[in-house]
Amino acid sequence: MYLTLEKYHGAKSRIICPKCGTKGALVPYVDERGERISDDCGRCNRESKCGYHKKPKEYFAENPASKSSRGGKSAKRKSLPIYGFADATGTRDLSGKNFPDSFDYIAPEHLKATLGNYDRNNFVQFLLNLFPDCGDEIQSVLKHFFVGTYKDYCCFPSLDQQKRICRAKLIRFNPVTGKRLKGDYDTSSLPAKLKLKEDFQYKQIFFGEHLLPKYPDKPVAIVEAEKTAIIASLCFPEFVWLGCNSKTWLKAERLQRLDGRRIVLYPDADGYNEWQGIALDAQRQGSTVKVSALIENHATDEQKENGYDLADYLINEQNERNELNELYDAYNSKLEKVLNDESLLNGFNLFLDEQKAIVIYNGSTETEAERICTRPENLRSVIMSI
Repeated sequence: MYLTLEKYHGAKSRIICPKCGTKGALVPYVDERGERISDDCGRCNRESKCGYHKKPKEYFAENPASKSSRGGKSAKRKSLPIYGFADATGTRDLSGKNFPDSFDYIAPEHLKATLGNYDRNNFVQFLLNLFPDCGDEIQSVLKHFFVGTYKDYCCFPSLDQQKRICRAKLIRFNPVTGKRLKGDYDTSSLPAKLKLKEDFQYKQIFFGEHLLPKYPDKPVAIVEAEKTAIIASLCFPEFVWLGCNSKTWLKAERLQRLDGRRIVLYPDADGYNEWQGIALDAQRQGSTVKVSALIENHATDEQKENGYDLADYLINEQNERNELNELYDAYNSKLEKVLNDESLLNGFNLFLDEQKAIVIYNGSTETEAERICTRPENLRSVIMSI
């Protein structure tokens, strides 16, 4: 089951917070159909004044029958369950043989053997740590893209719109930073590792292209790397995210196979001008294409030199959220401890009284001192110092 915070689409997408009672403050969680989990399952956007946040796993723990009715299963944090290739692909012919063209295809059993062992997949473990509350979403995205594990590599297969397995790229990652390791054996392919054929004839397609028939009404977003497509899919599921593997592989004519969809290009920091030119060529050919300037506008000169991309931007944003959430968790834990310990509560009140006395001594009235010392930021500072 895919669960995420509801995207803003007007006042009706924000509801009353059950804690502070503020109208239009709660951002509710919704499933893949856009249906809300519950009117009390969400995050209050008044983070400094309220801080309410009931996560789906908390709601389903309180209401197990609700989860069963939705058909959802939670993913474990350290190791996601192995899913079946046949279940994910339906009843299409995936024999990998006798197709009427000159390309080679990887037999399904080779890809199926990679679908699991996520406890030793550095990229998957990085995602689980980066998005600590999104096990279900991560499971769903891995399943959609058939992301697998081969030894200490992460496997990124590319399937065409007929579900034929055209490529299976293998990349090794740093589990802490999520960066691709760079060395002689840190990037390979499944056909090469399995020695399927010396002159394997690869069909060049977009990573994620097999999702186009499944989501015919979604716009398409294109990035360079497979890793970026995965992370962006977690953050913005309203798009079909495709990876083109190399910024130079993207061509205007290759956008024509996207069936007249609305397309947004998200170039890496060093590819903005090049992809602008490709978009103009594609527009002349009738495609609806735009180029995002997000990275171009936000990346520093140093970041641009180092190939900063959308994944780097989203990872940085999520790390900031995680740090803020950890701060809130620490504060809420300390606040609960103070409120439930009479000696700590007395110490808190004594500290405030001393602060007020100092402010009054410096020339403020008692009312002004009360207002200054009870500001939220001051109360948080006092609580954290006890």
